[in-house]
Amino acid sequence: MGHGAAELGFAGDFQNRTARQMSCVENQEYPHNSFCCKNCEAGTYVKEKCSRDQEKGICAPCEKGTYAEHPTGMEQCLQCSQCHRDQIVVAECISTSNTKCECKPGTFCLPDEPCEVCKKCSKCKADEEEVSRCTATSNTKCKKGNSPPTEGPTDKPLASNNTNTIAIVVPILFLLIFILLGIILYKRYQRQLSSMLKIIFYYLSEEEQENTHNAGLERKEGQRPESRPLLTQETQETGTKSIPVEDEDRGLGDSLPNTTSSSQTSLSPLPPAVYNEESPQSSPPAPRQPEMVTEPWAGDDGPPRRLVPVLGEEESLSKSFDLFDSLDVRYHNKFFRSIGVSDNAIKVAETQQPMDKVYDLLRVWMQKEGLRANINTLLQALLDLDQRYSAEHIASKAVERGYYKYE
Repeated sequence: MGHGAAELGFAGDFQNRTARQMSCVENQEYPHNSFCCKNCEAGTYVKEKCSRDQEKGICAPCEKGTYAEHPTGMEQCLQCSQCHRDQIVVAECISTSNTKCECKPGTFCLPDEPCEVCKKCSKCKADEEEVSRCTATSNTKCKKGNSPPTEGPTDKPLASNNTNTIAIVVPILFLLIFILLGIILYKRYQRQLSSMLKIIFYYLSEEEQENTHNAGLERKEGQRPESRPLLTQETQETGTKSIPVEDEDRGLGDSLPNTTSSSQTSLSPLPPAVYNEESPQSSPPAPRQPEMVTEPWAGDDGPPRRLVPVLGEEESLSKSFDLFDSLDVRYHNKFFRSIGVSDNAIKVAETQQPMDKVYDLLRVWMQKEGLRANINTLLQALLDLDQRYSAEHIASKAVERGYYKYE
């Protein structure tokens, strides 16, 4: 009885661990070896991962020049930022916060705008008074002074000037908006056209190669157009009767059609036969090797076919990661965010090993997903991003290399 209760308790613990593995708490835990490890505190990184569920591994403080602003499960701290030339350092980078910069005196940058370049502070005009001085995060603020009564009518020319300015600026703005929309639509059309051309070239490459090969054979045959007339002339000069067409067809073998009409309407089979008789040492062209044809992953409008691993789920998935290098670089971050990879992990992969970015982030995703990770999820994410050609290419290559098969 006690032994049975122990087995039930072990099964319950295993189920709980599996549930935690399927969904570790984001920003508090990270997956490792089918269980969840606690994140290291801010200012540290994971030096050695935990060996038991719901425990913290060995954490080490960030090295100089790096930081970790929040609790993290990363194995490396982030690099500290460098201030621009037109900025000064307000706070040095420490292990828990990045470098803080602000514009130099006489310049400013609004907090709600990306500060690529600091702007020069404005100065009040002669008829204005300063309300507040320019700071690193705000421009100078001015207001009009009290005008004498004699200057009251001068407001009308100012109003007319403002009206003229608006009449000039508004059409220019509409023109700029129209040009920007045209550029955006043109770029989108180019991308769609490029994707369509890739798909067309992919499916027609084999047909083009075959047409090129056939054209080469026709040119070779066209270089011997007088083989039949010379043979006929020689036969007439020696007084020998010409061979009937039907006997000639039987002499050429079973590969030629045994009809009079085929021999009279087409001379293309005859030159090779004469050529073989006059040049017994020449060998016919070697037959083409049949090319491997992979079944399509999905039809034009039909749903995609599900892939089943051949080498085991984890091994087949790991081997197929290299196929995702063909994905358009412009869609990398969108793709990884769509499958649940955090921005911190993407930034670390870009700074650490840019050449292995795709592989490393897919490994991070596989560790996070655990038993749920499979290639069909990745292919569906590509379809959601309108990357159908990339999804079809990856699926076909995975089946062609023997990692997967169609269900």
